[in-house]
Amino acid sequence: MDHKGLFLTFEGLDGCGKSTQVHRTASLFRNAGFDVLELRDPGSTSIGETVREILLNPKYSTMDAVTELLLFAVARSQMVAELILPALDKGTIVLSDRFYDSTTAYQGYGRQLNLELVLKLNAIGAHNLVPNLTFIFDISPQLSTERMMLSGKLPDRLENEKMTFHERVRKGYLEIAQKEPTRCCIIDGKKSEEAIQENIYHELIRRKFL
Repeated sequence: MDHKGLFLTFEGLDGCGKSTQVHRTASLFRNAGFDVLELRDPGSTSIGETVREILLNPKYSTMDAVTELLLFAVARSQMVAELILPALDKGTIVLSDRFYDSTTAYQGYGRQLNLELVLKLNAIGAHNLVPNLTFIFDISPQLSTERMMLSGKLPDRLENEKMTFHERVRKGYLEIAQKEPTRCCIIDGKKSEEAIQENIYHELIRRKFL
């Protein structure tokens, strides 16, 4: 189904700089006169934020991997139905800090759940919505850990996973980009914020989104 608006998603390991670039990209579009909606996945709705608290809470370290997969789909489904689809129908530019590629990378590759199952559930949770463009910010798990430690923020349940888990997640993201080169654009997350914003700007111009 075609929509009037644009849906852009920002993906990568924690500390990759995607959240900063969501805000910077939103400013680019607003300065060009567009209506913009910034979201985070999981979250952004009252249901989604409640699910987010459960998913990221370190006290739920015994959570089953399939339970985790289902909870992400629940939060995403509500966000798509309540916020994204109505915004796209109005011609709004929607930017999301994570979307279903995170589930493919973290639950499919990281948790090593059946990829076919993950992809099917992703489609259900996303109401079959596919982003127009996905930026994947690539950094090493080691750099991710360093940046998160420097931030002073206490690690959440997923950030507490072992390095081998995060290595599989990174591999997952790179494989997603390889499988869907038209939709996905890999960004070198080691670059400066300004250099990354320039990369994003040029990609948006190239695709005639700006």
